[in-house]
Amino acid sequence: MEFEKIFSDELDHCYAIMRMTAENRDFVIVASEENRPCYAYDLDNHFSRTTVWPDVGGTMTMVNIPGTLNFLATQRFYPGFNSAACRIVKETFNGTDWDQKVIGSFPYVHRFDIIPKKDNEGFWYVGCSIANSKRNTDDWSDPGKIWVGTYDDVNDRIVDKTPLSVRITKNHGYKRMDGYSLVTGVEGIFKLVPPSTDSTKWKLTQLSSIETSDIYSTDINNDGENEYLTIEGFHGPYLRMSNASFQTIERSEPDTPFGHAIWGGQLGSKNYFIFGWRDGAQNLELISDDQLSATVIDKQVGPSNVTVYEKNGQQYLLSANREANEVAVYAVRNAE
Repeated sequence: MEFEKIFSDELDHCYAIMRMTAENRDFVIVASEENRPCYAYDLDNHFSRTTVWPDVGGTMTMVNIPGTLNFLATQRFYPGFNSAACRIVKETFNGTDWDQKVIGSFPYVHRFDIIPKKDNEGFWYVGCSIANSKRNTDDWSDPGKIWVGTYDDVNDRIVDKTPLSVRITKNHGYKRMDGYSLVTGVEGIFKLVPPSTDSTKWKLTQLSSIETSDIYSTDINNDGENEYLTIEGFHGPYLRMSNASFQTIERSEPDTPFGHAIWGGQLGSKNYFIFGWRDGAQNLELISDDQLSATVIDKQVGPSNVTVYEKNGQQYLLSANREANEVAVYAVRNAE
């Protein structure tokens, strides 16, 4: 399998990424974690670039509002992790670019999501704060919270917001699954289930007590069940492969400092993981089996986030190569 870089653009400290398809339009969105722009690239017009916003930045998470080209995003998650001024904004597509409205202040919220309710009447809101308060960037004495509530897209607001009782230190990872979400931190991996139509209670279950930064899943060994790739420790430096019961299959040496970018899924006819780290060699790699066997996709790029998308029968890898200040798109070639 080969990865051919077909597009590159400069964006200082590029971080959050997203693909949006609706209204016969097709974009990838990339935002900076510093006081820099958010760009939209038109996949139907040779990556033609539109500025969504010119500065502010500090964007950790972007979430598309289903069926539209509108999205929610965090801003002002800076300096570092001392982000008391973090906010969520709504970007509404006007046919040419995006109009912004501030939803509200959400201190220290690093990852968030809106989950469609089963009755299609609105969205659940999940907001994971990396801490609850801080005296300085290195202060982790007041652990973060998982905030839950309802997102009202008609009135552009989050209502009934309340914290769950479990506190999570250094929350970094969040992954929406089928009917639930995975949330990670120093205390391990947690399964978060939103209320059903006949219940108002959220369910939070601990799946692992191993300190975890980020998580993704795919059936990489074709045993019929998902395996989990996790970045162990806050921003690494270990990788761990686990089975469906979170029993360890393989664990790497501490040779991937500042582990950050992670994705899993099908490329061609097989399942793979993609992983990248932001210190040391700063490689972007393809993991092909449950023993963590890897090949290099790109060197010295220090990716923050990656995702794979398909267009016109061709698969592409979108990578925010943060340490290289580069937005990159790679065509996947010769996938089996």
